[in-house]
Formats: sequence, C-alpha cells, structure tokens
Amino acid sequence: MIPELDPGAFVEFLSALWDEKGWETSVRERADETYFVTGKRPGGKRGAIYVFPTTTSTVTERHVRKFVQFCIKKGIDVAVVATQGAFAEGAERAASERGVHLLDRSTLADTIEEGGLEAVLARFTGGDGPLDRLRELGIPIPESVGGRVPSPAVLGALVYGVLPVGGGNAAAQTGSGGSGRSGGSSSADKPAPASPSPDGLGIVAGCRKYATQPVPAALLVIALLVAFALGAAVGPAVGLGGGLLGGGSLDGGGDAGPDVSAVSTAGGANATADVRWNARATDSLTANGTTYDAPSGQTFLLVRMNVTHGGDEPMQFEQSALAADVAGTRYSHQPLNGVTGFPSAGLFAPGDTRAVWTVFAVPEDAGSVTIVLDGEAKVRFVHDDGVTPEATVDGS
Repeated sequence: MIPELDPGAFVEFLSALWDEKGWETSVRERADETYFVTGKRPGGKRGAIYVFPTTTSTVTERHVRKFVQFCIKKGIDVAVVATQGAFAEGAERAASERGVHLLDRSTLADTIEEGGLEAVLARFTGGDGPLDRLRELGIPIPESVGGRVPSPAVLGALVYGVLPVGGGNAAAQTGSGGSGRSGGSSSADKPAPASPSPDGLGIVAGCRKYATQPVPAALLVIALLVAFALGAAVGPAVGLGGGLLGGGSLDGGGDAGPDVSAVSTAGGANATADVRWNARATDSLTANGTTYDAPSGQTFLLVRMNVTHGGDEPMQFEQSALAADVAGTRYSHQPLNGVTGFPSAGLFAPGDTRAVWTVFAVPEDAGSVTIVLDGEAKVRFVHDDGVTPEATVDGS
C-alpha cells in the first residue's frame, strides 16, 4: 500500500502517473472537494480520473453511476475512480458492470510495481524510488550513492551502447574535479549513432564499452542492477490504459492549436445523419469580407462540417445545440455580426447534403477541445482531413 498523501498531493500524484504514461493531463477541482483529472493521448483517446482524495472518503454506487453518465456524455474512453479512502460494495459492482477502473492505495501500489513507476511516487513521498526497491530485493546499495543512479531511459541507452560514456578529452572525463573542462567536447555532446550500438555488436559490446570508461565501479554495478531489475520495457499499469466508452475522433488538424475531437450522438445504423468535419484554430478569420479577431486570451476554433441527412423526416441540427468542451467547461458558438454558417433554424430536408460551419472562442491555452451536441439529432461525427475548415457564405 502506498503511503497516505495530502489530498492535493494525491491528486497531483495521479496526474503525474498519467503524464508518465503519455497522457496530457489537466486537473479541475469540483465544488464537493473531489477532483477530475482529465487526459488526452496523441492518438485522440480521452480519459478521466474521478478523484476522492481524502482517507475518510467512501465512494458509493451512486458516485460511480453518475461518473459513467459523465463519461458517456463527454466521450471518455478510459474511466477511473481513485480514492485514498474506500469503495462501497455497490460501487465495486457498478464499476465492474460498466468497465470503470477502481484505484485505492493498495491497487495503486500494485500499479506502481507492475509499471515500474516508483520514481513517480518518490517525487511525492521523498523516497529513493528504484533504490528502495533494490534494497527490498536484498541488494546492498550504499546510502552514499544518493540520487546518482541515472533514469531508466538513460540506463537502457547505456546498456545498449547507444550513448557513449566519457570520451572526449581528459578534462571532460574528470570524475571528482567536476568543474574542470577544457575547450574540447565530450562525446556525450555529439549526436547518438543511428545503429543499436556504436560498433554494431549489441549489448555485450555496449557493456564492454561502458566498463572501459572511468565510471565508478559501484555505480556501474548499480546501474546494471537497476536496468535488469526494472526492465527496459514495462507492461501497462492497471487502470492506466485500455478502451472503455466509444466516441470522439482524431485531432482536428489545420493551424497549430488544441487537439479537437467530436462526440457522436449515434453510431452506425442508428445515425440519421453523417457529419464529416475538420477544424482549425486561428486568432482571426474573415467571412463575407469582414475580419473578426478573437477576444483577448482566447482563440477561435473554426469547425467546418459536411452534413448528409439520410433520414425520411426533416432533421433539426442547430448551431446553438453545439458546444466546445474544454476540461469540463462548455463554450457555446461565437456569434459573428451579420454572418452565419448555418441554415435558418438548422433544418435539413431528407436526403439533404450541405456544408455548414461554426466558430467557438476557447481559451488560447486549451490543450484539447471536444465538440458536443445537446440537440435531439442522431448524428455520427467523422473527422475528415479533406474538409477545409473555412468560413464561406453562399452567394458571397
């Protein structure tokens, strides 16, 4: 079981775990002193951790079911509930039924061990992380070594011979001298070779090259022990990956800006309309000859959609029903004086195919944006790089 953490540190620890696993995370405190840690992966997958940070917290079945509703509405793929307290029996049952991962301090300890994430925990507990683990395995490591063990990534590079150790001139290799460096450059400052090892002989040659450098013997032994004890590759941590709920699409492309996804309200045969879309962020846009600037501290998100209505009855797909969700805060469309990209009342006749567009003003530092639809229309959003996100007006 991991040590008890201050509530704020526990939330930061969970966020750091996901950051380590490749998520881009943000944290939001809720009015009831629980938290949402939301995350986005480069491929577009979205995740959320519902955090009950105190040791007196008890997560109930109602909490889990409300969270599931939130995840479905927001298009969350990976859903996790974490607490330093306890889970009621009903909560565990509801989570099992809906594919929600539950993390308490005991489960988190297993997650850390399986994922080789001791160094992340050490940042919040003051421990030595990998060194503590090696000592637990009975390996005698002097306390004087301190924090001199390189990171797992560097260790792997050293073992495989990718990064040269020492080299350069004698001054650059000085061990205890520290500050004494001559005008020559160390081989560690040069680009790493493209081959798995400098001489192509693999691990053995890489280790031999490492062993011939003026590196303290104790540090070499510890480095190799860490590399082999922790492993070069670790399996996925419990609750830190895998799919859960459908929804969303890939990033919106276009100009530099936030990653953009869209949540369908229906899929496959259940959808009455296909909406192929693309988006871009911009500080200003021109429509019908007029240039509009984004408000201070915000950026425009221009979303272009090609709507194909395949139903037998008229469909209402209104601009006002669309919103841009940024970390749980929703932004309605940005009205532009005298111009709009949607038909009147958002009505689409059966068989109608039409290009529409809308604009949102979102925070300029938003890392990800999700387009959501609150209307009754059953649409399937499909990201399409072939759609050019521009603001055009019929007849202009």
